[in-house]
Amino acid sequence: MDKLRPESEDVMKNTKLIEARQRAGLTQVEVAQKVRVTPICYQRYEAGNRIPKADTAKLIAKALGSTVEELF
Repeated sequence: MDKLRPESEDVMKNTKLIEARQRAGLTQVEVAQKVRVTPICYQRYEAGNRIPKADTAKLIAKALGSTVEELF
């Protein structure tokens, strides 16, 4: 049986990353393709379940017209 995630864990979402992607008019799949990761991997970055390596974070920031410092 799957354990339900408590609502409080949703606070960990990377809202800066989500908002930057939405401003850029891109989907999660499009960003994932631009930075050469799987869509699931990118979704985990937005969900706060994973932190990208430095080189991937730079690619994400570039794809979203932002900086690493602003996003992570």
